[in-house]
Amino acid sequence: MKRVFSIVVLALLLVYIGIALAAFCPRPAAPVCDGIELMGTGTSQFETQQEVIGLLSRFGLDPVGKPMDEISCSAIEDSLSTLPLVLHCDCFKSAGSKVGINIACRTPIMRIIPDKGTGGYIDREGVLFDRLPRPVSLPVATGDIDKAFAERELYEIALFLQKDKFWNAQIEQIHVTAAHDLELVPRVGDHIIRFGKVERVKQKFAKLQTFYEKGLNQVGWNRYSVIDIRYGDQVIGIK
Repeated sequence: MKRVFSIVVLALLLVYIGIALAAFCPRPAAPVCDGIELMGTGTSQFETQQEVIGLLSRFGLDPVGKPMDEISCSAIEDSLSTLPLVLHCDCFKSAGSKVGINIACRTPIMRIIPDKGTGGYIDREGVLFDRLPRPVSLPVATGDIDKAFAERELYEIALFLQKDKFWNAQIEQIHVTAAHDLELVPRVGDHIIRFGKVERVKQKFAKLQTFYEKGLNQVGWNRYSVIDIRYGDQVIGIK
């Protein structure tokens, strides 16, 4: 019995010593985040760490200087995904003391500047959003534009231009009249193009390209001030 008692006492003493050491010995400090890594795949408009850190600061989620175990990757993903420009966001803690962030953004295909209301951009899915972090060269639509017209008619034109290399390089501006007719402003030539309603888009651009190649190349690009393609197979040049 004395031997058993001695073993029990010794075991309790070892447990006590272990608890005491755990309580009084300082724990190693948790690693602190010393920066972020952008893991972009070419679909992000955000190119620098400072841009992303600035966004995170707006949500109170700047991870730099915080213990790694206190950083919530899900909170970062949820917050950045609320931005209209962002399609989706992935966040993870990388090896060392970095936070990896991958932000996939919408691809703008046209800038919208209406006579009334605020402007913005339309993307390849037909979604309107308000701003980009840096300027991008895009066709510009101006005039009497509301949200519904932008998401339907202008989206159809923007998508056509985005897919057609020739006309994407040629058309600089689209003006929308009060009757919702389109007037196109090309980069080359001192004329405007009366396009009319957003209908038969491919056919209108096809006959306009034929007129450019077989007409203006012969008589000169500044021969007409207006080129009207609204009617059937006709192309009307007005001096």
